[in-house]
Amino acid sequence: MNPTTEVLVIDDLFDESTISELKSNVEKHFNANLLTTDYIDITKSIIDCHGLALSDTAYFPYSEKCWNVLCLKIKKNVYLYSESLGIDPVSVIPYSCWAERSINASAEHIRPIEGVVEFDSPLRPNGNYVRDAADIVKDLDGQVRKHFLRSVYSLESYDSSYGTVIQFDNQFKWTKVESKDNRLIIYDGGSYKSTQYYPHVPGKCNIIFDWYINEPYDVPDWILPVT
Repeated sequence: MNPTTEVLVIDDLFDESTISELKSNVEKHFNANLLTTDYIDITKSIIDCHGLALSDTAYFPYSEKCWNVLCLKIKKNVYLYSESLGIDPVSVIPYSCWAERSINASAEHIRPIEGVVEFDSPLRPNGNYVRDAADIVKDLDGQVRKHFLRSVYSLESYDSSYGTVIQFDNQFKWTKVESKDNRLIIYDGGSYKSTQYYPHVPGKCNIIFDWYINEPYDVPDWILPVT
């Protein structure tokens, strides 16, 4: 596929009712479906080919309405983004959806503002942050060897400066997409390294939903309905 530097940004994705339901349901997964808690909390998959975690629904529609709304809304926009890349949307397959949130991070994980190079604007309000090392999106287990797209939904932004950074064409120049409540961004995570910036205190929460391009074709383990 031909990579692109474009990032699709969609604001005001959900209504207040859906946002409230998502916040309540995400909290359940941080409490009972947690993968790791170190410098941020990360849940296990909330939805994947096995169904909706913490429920008895293995297939769409799931038992909680907010996850049905999220899947279909993000799918619609991922399809639009894939079309802009010249990719047949039919070949775009959901892979995994999970949540991450900031916590009170220990001192060894906190980095000062001086560690950030050539951003368009500084991190606020105090310049300290935590993050994973930047990397391309891939199946860490090596089972799905396809090209990945990444969507990041900001459920709680904390501050606009703690957003997503993507390394496009220059390893010393990063593009930052600012964080905003109820904002979805979609980008070519399989071509470019990226990472999410979090404050070292509670207040920011992302829902991350990865997709892959099913080329060459394999029978997918997870499908969502045509909208």
